[in-house]
Amino acid sequence: MAKKQSSKEQPKAAAAPAPAAKQSFKLNRNSIFPLLGCFLYLMVHFVEDWGAYDAMGSQWMYMVGVDMLVILYILARKDLYAVTVARLLNNIFSKLYLAFFALAGISIFMAINPTEGWVTYVRMITTVIAFFNIAILLQGRVDLFKVLAQTMGIILFVESCQTISQFIEGYSTTTLTELIRGLKGTAGNKNIFAAGLVIKIPFVMYCLHRFKLVGKILNMIILLVAAVAIFLVNARASYLSLVLVSLLYIIFSILEHRKEKKLETTLFRIGCVLVPLVIAFFVQQTELGQGSGVQEESVNFGSATERFASMTKTDDESNQVRFRLWAHAIDYTKHHPLMGCGIGNWKIASIVYQRTITNDLYVPIHSHNDFLEVFAELGILGGLLYLSLFICLAVLVYKTYYSKADEELKLVSVFSLIAFSTYAVDAMFNFPLERPISQVFFAIVTAIIVGTYIKSREELGDEKVVSQKPGNFKIIYSFIAILLLIPSFYVTYQTYKSLILQKTVLGDLNNEPLRLNYKDIMAGFPSIPNLSATAQPIEAIKGRYMYEAGKYDEALVLLDKGREANPVIGYSEFLKAGLYYKKDIADPGKHFIDSAFRNGMVAFYLRPKAKTYYQTLVAVLARKKDTANLQKVFKEYDTYRHHTYGWNYYLLGMENAEVNLGKVNPHLLRMADSGLAIFPGDSDLIVRRREIANAVLATNSAPADVTKRNDAVKYYQQGVAAFGTGVKGKDDMEKAAGFFLKSHALNPGDISSLENAAICYFNLGQYQKAIPYFDQELATKLSTNGKPEYFKAIALINLGKKEEGCSLMQVASTKKYPGADLILKNNCGK
Repeated sequence: MAKKQSSKEQPKAAAAPAPAAKQSFKLNRNSIFPLLGCFLYLMVHFVEDWGAYDAMGSQWMYMVGVDMLVILYILARKDLYAVTVARLLNNIFSKLYLAFFALAGISIFMAINPTEGWVTYVRMITTVIAFFNIAILLQGRVDLFKVLAQTMGIILFVESCQTISQFIEGYSTTTLTELIRGLKGTAGNKNIFAAGLVIKIPFVMYCLHRFKLVGKILNMIILLVAAVAIFLVNARASYLSLVLVSLLYIIFSILEHRKEKKLETTLFRIGCVLVPLVIAFFVQQTELGQGSGVQEESVNFGSATERFASMTKTDDESNQVRFRLWAHAIDYTKHHPLMGCGIGNWKIASIVYQRTITNDLYVPIHSHNDFLEVFAELGILGGLLYLSLFICLAVLVYKTYYSKADEELKLVSVFSLIAFSTYAVDAMFNFPLERPISQVFFAIVTAIIVGTYIKSREELGDEKVVSQKPGNFKIIYSFIAILLLIPSFYVTYQTYKSLILQKTVLGDLNNEPLRLNYKDIMAGFPSIPNLSATAQPIEAIKGRYMYEAGKYDEALVLLDKGREANPVIGYSEFLKAGLYYKKDIADPGKHFIDSAFRNGMVAFYLRPKAKTYYQTLVAVLARKKDTANLQKVFKEYDTYRHHTYGWNYYLLGMENAEVNLGKVNPHLLRMADSGLAIFPGDSDLIVRRREIANAVLATNSAPADVTKRNDAVKYYQQGVAAFGTGVKGKDDMEKAAGFFLKSHALNPGDISSLENAAICYFNLGQYQKAIPYFDQELATKLSTNGKPEYFKAIALINLGKKEEGCSLMQVASTKKYPGADLILKNNCGK
């Protein structure tokens, strides 16, 4: 038989007592500390990056600190919270949440990268403890909800004012696209930031529903300002959430009307919500609708109606990206149904799917759908457990609302569910599980829903009597929580330290050579995490600094460790290819080129759209004289990234390889012509063609032909010298033209000699003599800057052929040759 509990929280044994009287808020110790705890959690909104690459690092560290403070407070209140902890742990939602939490922990041991699993798992530890802490603090305290809701509204108002101010300040100095992308507060992402704004709207709606006239006016202003900010941020998921909470509130108002039978009151309540939203909608339509057409020709954002309509367009690029990411997560789950890639490891598993889609080393860190990402990371059971949390909360609210509990309790429960619906929408389109700002609201809203459900059962006498000492539950919970938070703080602090260095290092990786000192890098990075915010192995990054410092042996050890951290990005293999390439140049007798070849091939075929991987492999294959693989690699790269970059390095690699073989095949010249036909006028390809033409002549000619080429260079140099003095004298200009023509006769592939000869005759006023040489140059179709068209056009105009000259000058103008527009204006009336 259960012992009688001395705690004040012990429920009465009556089967069906009357609903408890409404609690009124009183400012005392029992009210201040629960509100202060919630307030500290909410302050994560204003925690900035503190010098780190991402504010997420400092925010998670802050959250762990708040968790610890609240637990210490709970322990200090010996006479409170014991029964609450016991009942909370016995609730169905808590059991499901803890099961999900436990499975996520188990997945670490089977993860691709267990270290990254721990980094992500400590964030879940922090959120789970935040949920229990908040639920314990509030413990069904309906009287605190008004204060908490209005606090949310004030925070929303501050954030919204900051957003609108930032938009106004940047409107005249920044493109609309960049301006809107920058509206992200401290969330690190504009979509997450917008979701953080919308989730507070239901709390403002609650204030509008419950407060009297002054309170309604205040919260209508807050709602108006917040809605304007949400519309300006231009995140489509937040628009969907705003529509959803509005519809849910209208439905709730109608349900309430069926009980109250007060039509005017119902319409007034709905009007208080809809009027600010409609005004904000028209403000946004005016600002962004006009701005997208006036401020810049092409904009990625527009009015609310345009953005909302784009959600249903299958040809919308962002929609296609999301659908593709979702399909990848679903496919991975199909192939790994029991246990996925491990918590936090989707950023690694997704790379295989993206190898022929994303350029360079860009990695889609998330699937932009937390439900599908959880399925991919934890398997089907983990995904179902996560989904069950959302279903369970809806069921708890349904049971609370249709019970005979206190009406205020029902209100709190319903508005909390409306707020939670915005989190569900965000989880469908983004990645709130990673962001502390989102997880604070998850913890608060779920804690309120579970707390009101337990309270409603207490009021009706349905909550089971705690049969064991409730104080034991409190002690056990606090002990386990502290035991988990100590390593969590260590991991979050190490992650924060790493993000501080990453802020500098990730930018330095684009420099050639690197600018930071390798000693600072080696000493600065902590042992955890082992992946950067962009999924590059940190050990490999350190290896690159050692490699560029000439410490090859130390670099190789680090690069091998980097491969273990992320085996599918190819970053370590790419760096090893470059390292062995350099070693082979320094000591060709040891055949380091074979190691460079193996690593270069692995890296490239892991990421065939990475420019640097392709460039390095081309250099290795050229040194290896492997023209067969050069052709294969070029075709692979060009298939997925059809650009002049691929053609330019292929031609350069083939030229070097064939020069090393002793003979440049003339087919390479035809290949260069094909490239110019596809990318007409590309300056790099023009230079490459000239080099190849000279190489063909040099490697395929008899000694006498080589002599001709050398003589051509000599005549060209003499022509340049004579041209310099010929500006002051006619005879020297004539000599210069003669030297250039002799050079061209010996080396017909060099059109610069032909152009210079034509310019000489032009300067002499011998237009009839200059024009044929300009025509020869234009016939090669190698000139793209408009220069021959410009000078020939002036020659024609001076010869009285104005119409023909003006037509050609128009071509020079199209090619943006300097002075062409002025000639057209002065001579052609254009």
